[in-house]
Amino acid sequence: MLPIIAGIVTSLIQNNLPKVADAVINKGLDYVQDKTGIKIETEDTPEGIRIQAENLKEIEAAAQKYEEFMTEEANKNTANARAMQEAALKQDDTFSKRYVYYLASFWSAVTTVYLFCVTFITLPESGVRFADAAQGFLLGTVVATLMNYFFGSTLNSQKKTELLAKK
Repeated sequence: MLPIIAGIVTSLIQNNLPKVADAVINKGLDYVQDKTGIKIETEDTPEGIRIQAENLKEIEAAAQKYEEFMTEEANKNTANARAMQEAALKQDDTFSKRYVYYLASFWSAVTTVYLFCVTFITLPESGVRFADAAQGFLLGTVVATLMNYFFGSTLNSQKKTELLAKK
């Protein structure tokens, strides 16, 4: 069964459907077939396993619908977080009003101190990989999340949001 799934995933990626391929990998072929309502069939060819051509257009339409749904859900999540922050700002408690800023300041300070230490302090050889992993987490997750929260998302996400708002 694994070679069939690998063939399906490869075929989806080759046909510019990486989100559907991710769903097949993460949730399984049955899940994707149930959610899209399309039976993804394969056939053996000299080139290997590929999705039958008549299903491809249906799969592309379903993938587009799935991507729009996921974007809409992400937008709802963002709206809920903003509403929660607006409610916090209406409170009389100063700590509650400023909690997000305290949290962001804390992680910014931790990240800056950590990067300074990793850059200018000699680390033991056994700790270098751990330091690299922690540095990757701080830069790739913490800093990116803070920037996204305070300055907004990427341009492509903004374009998707505008496209969904027009529909």
